[in-house]
Amino acid sequence: MKKKIKRTLLILIAIFACLAVVMSLTNPSSNDHLNVVADYLNKFDMSQIDLNEEEQAQYTAYMSSGANANLMDKVVKPMFKVQDYGLWSVGKINDNSVTLGLFNKVIIIDEEEIPKALIERNPEAKK
Repeated sequence: MKKKIKRTLLILIAIFACLAVVMSLTNPSSNDHLNVVADYLNKFDMSQIDLNEEEQAQYTAYMSSGANANLMDKVVKPMFKVQDYGLWSVGKINDNSVTLGLFNKVIIIDEEEIPKALIERNPEAKK
């Protein structure tokens, strides 16, 4: 009976060790997180956000000036940080978790925070 318990525990430990190795090898990079955020922003309709007239005018002027091509480089990347936990990684904007990466996949966990962070990137402009 003790041998069966030991064998079962060893098998479970081996399975968890293999899982941990696979997770660490397939942990997405920072660029993978940024690519998911970029894809999300390319498909996002900013009219879904409740903007006041001044914010809407700023957004329209910003996007019509051709800045949408530089949106990731100039706005998102400086605010975006990825914390790597070894087995998984978490992408954050302004200390709010927005993406989760594991097994070579990145998913958005807080869709509302991404556009909100873009609008609130310059708190002085709102005053």
